[in-house]
Amino acid sequence: MRPAAVLFDAGLTLIHASGDILVEELARDGVQGVDAGDAVRALVLACEARHVPMPVASDGTGKVVRAWCAYLGLDARAAAAAGHRALAREDLYDDLDTGAHELLGGLRDASVRLGVVSNSEGTVRDDLRAHGLLDYFEVVLDSTVVGVEKPDPEIFRLAADALGVAPAACWYVGDGVVNDVLGARAAGYGRAVLFDRFDSYARLPGVCRVRALPELLALVGAPEADLAVGSRAG
Repeated sequence: MRPAAVLFDAGLTLIHASGDILVEELARDGVQGVDAGDAVRALVLACEARHVPMPVASDGTGKVVRAWCAYLGLDARAAAAAGHRALAREDLYDDLDTGAHELLGGLRDASVRLGVVSNSEGTVRDDLRAHGLLDYFEVVLDSTVVGVEKPDPEIFRLAADALGVAPAACWYVGDGVVNDVLGARAAGYGRAVLFDRFDSYARLPGVCRVRALPELLALVGAPEADLAVGSRAG
C-alpha cells in the first residue's frame, strides 16, 4: 500500500557524520591509519549499541564510543577520548546526503506527507534548517524534546499522531536495524526501510533496504507485490 506519510531519521540518514572529523580526532591522540569511510561505517553500526547493556560504559554515548572502537579494531584506552570529542563536536554531522533533496522533493510532489523522528540532543530542527531540509517536514520529533528515544515505539506513534495519520499508513526510513527498523515495526508502521548505504546488511532477508535514498521513490510507487523484502530496494 502506498504510504500516506514517510518519516525519516536525521543523523546518518539525511545528514551524515564527517569521516574526516572522526579521523582528525583520532590523530590528535596519535591513532593513525584509520580510513575516513571506515570510521563512518563503524559509527553507523555503533549507534545501535546505545541501549545495549554494557558494563564498561555508564551512558549511551559511552556505549556507542566503545562499540565504535571495537568495530575499528582500536584499543578503547587509546581511542575512546577521541570518539567522545568527535561526538561532542557541533560540526560532526555536516555531510548532507547527495540524494536527500531529490528524494524529499519527489515525495512532496507525490503528495506524501513527511516527518522526522530522531534521537538527538535538542538540535535536530537547527540541523535540518542548516542543510535546507526543514521546510520539507510537517512534523519533527527530537528525542530530547519529547522525552523518549528510539527504539521505543512510543516516539514513532507520537509522530504518526502529530501528522494525524494511522501508523499502518506510515513508512519509516533510517540507518539502524534496532533503533529504526524494529522500533518502527513495533509501533505498527506499514513499512520500515533500512538505509544501508555501506551494504552492511546485505544478508538480512527480512529487512527492506535501500542503498541510496532516491531508490525509495521507486518503492513508494511500486505495487505491494513488487516490494520483495530483503532485496536491495524492497
